[in-house]
Amino acid sequence: MLEQTLVLIKPDGIERGLVGEIIKRFEQRGLKIVGMKMVQA
Repeated sequence: MLEQTLVLIKPDGIERGLVGEIIKRFEQRGLKIVGMKMVQA
């Protein structure tokens, strides 16, 4: 069974430059990033 997870990074995480570190942690655990989108609300 395939599971999908939605990950949202809060604006303060983006301001602090943590996006790369967050993605790295997911990849280190063997998770595959299949899509990424940045939107401004």
